[in-house]
Amino acid sequence: MTTIIGVDFSGAIAERPINTWAAQGRLNDRGALQIDSACRIRRADLYRLLADIAAPAVAAMDFPFGIPAAFSAHLGVNEPLAAMPPVWETIANMTFAEFLTARNDFVRANGELRRAGDARYYPESSSPLHCVNPNMVPMTYRGIKMLHCLHRNYPQRWNVPPLEPIVPLAADVTLLELMPGALLRAIGLNYRGYKNGQDAPQLRNSNLDNLAGKAGIELQMPPDVWQGCLANHDCLDAVIAAVGAAMWAQDSARFRHPNNDAELAAAQLEGWIYAPTLPACPQQPH
Repeated sequence: MTTIIGVDFSGAIAERPINTWAAQGRLNDRGALQIDSACRIRRADLYRLLADIAAPAVAAMDFPFGIPAAFSAHLGVNEPLAAMPPVWETIANMTFAEFLTARNDFVRANGELRRAGDARYYPESSSPLHCVNPNMVPMTYRGIKMLHCLHRNYPQRWNVPPLEPIVPLAADVTLLELMPGALLRAIGLNYRGYKNGQDAPQLRNSNLDNLAGKAGIELQMPPDVWQGCLANHDCLDAVIAAVGAAMWAQDSARFRHPNNDAELAAAQLEGWIYAPTLPACPQQPH
């Protein structure tokens, strides 16, 4: 049994209304994902949830785990073999106002640079420094600050791909950067238009109807979660992230990984969006 968490993260300064969504469930030994709940959650409660969940577990979250390498250098992270944790610490020691000022200074000189992996593989993604529709800056800052606190307070608990795992893979909690839109595109579902617009309700319904089959996951969820996904795209994104977490738990080799040393080094510093590249195996009858 693997604990599964899917998170649609909000970096809003004020947590009223509460805009982060978390879907919680379990992947059983025969490969069926049971979503038990999907609800709004405060960031403080998300931190506690991640700190306390039973391992093995996979938590897929939709905020950037890192920033472009040039911006890390702008913040003073200049170690030759720097990886995400030193960047997390640097950002966690800044106020949001300081982070925003540094971002503005950097962007005036360099533009809203994208991370290497995003620019190469995910045209639908935005720079972690993008500031307008969507405003990625608060999400990047507060998500990374949470990662730093988890890493500092529970250093032996986490596997954060593409960093080298610290603990045995059978007993860890994997924190996975996952973009719901990139996962939908990878499995051939509607990754545009399902959030807003005249056709959004129909597209959300279509995505829900086809999500399990396209992902190769047997999916079960209560009627209230299904209805919540139809009514609210953030709820749906949390469930999509949970499905991605379950796919990873079943077979992480289905996902795109850095494919050479240079790409791996960049990803370990900047972060990496994980999305599947291999087709789903047909679901077996039980």
